[in-house]
Amino acid sequence: MSEPATARRGKKATMTHKMWRLGTVLALAAGSLLAVAVHGSALPPGAPKLGMVCTPGTVSGATHIFNLETKTGYIETPDGNSVFMWSYDDPGVDAGHFQSPGPVLCATQGQTIVVNLTNHLTEATSLVFPGQQAITTSGGAADGLLAREAAASGGTVSYTFTAGNPGTYLYESGSDVAKQVEMGLYGALIIRPSAGANLAYGATSQFDPSREYLMLLADMDPFLHHAIETGTTYDFNSRDNRYFTINGRSFPDTIQDNGSGLLPNQPYGALVRIQPNNPTTNALPALIRMVNAGVDNHPFHPHGNHTTQIAQDGRQLTSPGGAPAFTEHFGETIGAGATEDFLLRWDDTDHWDPGTNPLPVPPPNYRDVTFKDANTWYSGSPYLGYKGTLPAGTTSQNICGEWYFPWHSHALNEFTNFDEGFGGMGTLLRVDPPGGCFTTAFSTAIVGGVLKSGSVSALAVGGTDANYYQVNPRTTTRPTATTAGQGTITVASAAGFPTSGSYYIRIDNEVMQVTGGQGTTTWTVTRGQLGTAPPVSHAAGATVTALANDWYGSFSGVKAGSTNLKVTYQGKNCANTTGTTCTALTTNLPQQTVKICDWTIAGATGCSSATSAGWVILPAPPTQPQAVGSDNDPATPGPDLSSTWTLPGSGSHYIGTGTYNGQVRVLIHTERWTAPSPTAFSTWGNLLALTYDAP
Repeated sequence: MSEPATARRGKKATMTHKMWRLGTVLALAAGSLLAVAVHGSALPPGAPKLGMVCTPGTVSGATHIFNLETKTGYIETPDGNSVFMWSYDDPGVDAGHFQSPGPVLCATQGQTIVVNLTNHLTEATSLVFPGQQAITTSGGAADGLLAREAAASGGTVSYTFTAGNPGTYLYESGSDVAKQVEMGLYGALIIRPSAGANLAYGATSQFDPSREYLMLLADMDPFLHHAIETGTTYDFNSRDNRYFTINGRSFPDTIQDNGSGLLPNQPYGALVRIQPNNPTTNALPALIRMVNAGVDNHPFHPHGNHTTQIAQDGRQLTSPGGAPAFTEHFGETIGAGATEDFLLRWDDTDHWDPGTNPLPVPPPNYRDVTFKDANTWYSGSPYLGYKGTLPAGTTSQNICGEWYFPWHSHALNEFTNFDEGFGGMGTLLRVDPPGGCFTTAFSTAIVGGVLKSGSVSALAVGGTDANYYQVNPRTTTRPTATTAGQGTITVASAAGFPTSGSYYIRIDNEVMQVTGGQGTTTWTVTRGQLGTAPPVSHAAGATVTALANDWYGSFSGVKAGSTNLKVTYQGKNCANTTGTTCTALTTNLPQQTVKICDWTIAGATGCSSATSAGWVILPAPPTQPQAVGSDNDPATPGPDLSSTWTLPGSGSHYIGTGTYNGQVRVLIHTERWTAPSPTAFSTWGNLLALTYDAP
């Protein structure tokens, strides 16, 4: 054994004297080929951070082949201990990295399933598949009590059967079951209906495939595991389970992501994450698959909402007439070796809102609230999707006002880690705000223009809100008169005008194109552009107006690892640059482009000016640029144009690090560079928001 492993196990290894009790005493041999812990995830490439993860296997026609091998290794427990385990791994995933529990085998109804087992233990072992029929075997050493066995130290055996009935099942060792299953030789088998992956069983069991969760329950006595590791004896009559797991982890480790580097041998998390149901955008429930691989029955209790049981032991619950017989449950005892399936939805029946529907009793002042260990999952606000103020020095695990509810065994001795609560067989239900985490800009910066009116707070509320963040194009003056034939002009200041690229300006009734000298006060210009009059003279002191403006909003606190960023901008453009009302702009509309900062392009300097290389155009839909005036829907007078762009997948390029940690920047570029004779305008922003899936 490695020295680090010895040090980790020392804490509980000193307790082995507790094992000796009267009764039948058996000598147990330790498994061979002790695994040396190295970093790995035991997950297939592209595995999601949350939810059930299927091992891929190999599909050939209508046959799905899975290769499993037995190995030994260690799992970590939240109290600092490690426990010696046996388990299965898939040699084709992460180079056969040791994992606990075994891989999740997923197949489709009607497929022929072949499971090839290679045994690296020092004793024979086998596989059984409760709920499956007509299993045939090939190879193997001899028939054991329940199934054909693979011989010790390299023996092989294959099992073949047809995936007949969809459902959630257990696979486990069929040899010396009391010992081998306790040591970790088990996993989940999922058979999906041929009718579609969005069904658990029949048409009435439809669910959201992106919210499919597995909870594989187990219990263990670490003294049995220590006895097998060291080759000493253990009295099975003295079994006293001290660790209780979901997907091979004990709380709070259960809420870590799938493939967490903190738990390299325990790849599967158990956090359940949903959003309030919405009949249009989020109508389908989540599916919770529960499997009990332990020897004890476990009364499992979800907080936050009841669950709807739809099946048990891989069979949908039906009435004598065949109709669905689904039932709601406050909690359910899951028997040893049993499986149960539940649908879960979370309905926001009250719609509490601090502005439109406040709580009838105000929450306590934050100065009167104390949190144990100055650490909490509470956001500081009782409203879903809002964050509030917490006492100084308090650490909040809350990201964007989401709600958390505990899910745990109601046998409270199982909600512990070696008798210390809370831990063990527990996880959390996380209810995110509708649509995901939502935030608005916390600051703005004008990089091409000048503030006309308003502040960043005007960008926090859209819809019928009458507050706007208003930006005019930049202006400067001509120190001297301009002659009709002049191709080079000087200006009093170039601040706020583009420092690169061609752009248009207006002096009196003439539009000119700046083609050189950008960033200086001496510009090369092409006269009489965009349908304006031929070059004319202009007096000294004439105003030079840009025909574009640029400004960006910054969002803060966006967690690294966030995905599926959605940017929403709502606003309009008006024909006036003075006054408090919007003068209608309905022809020759400004063209507007919304961009996001890619921090991987030259860091902060990549997005420091309007023309920096780090600004990337948000992808369609909708296609950009967009023509935006002050009456963007002729059927409804005066509405703003509201658009949302989605960046699917990882948001890592768009979330700042270091000094700009957690910051996202969004640029609004508006130009009026089309004939005939464009004039100055003002941009009125009403909402700039960011929605995302936080880790």
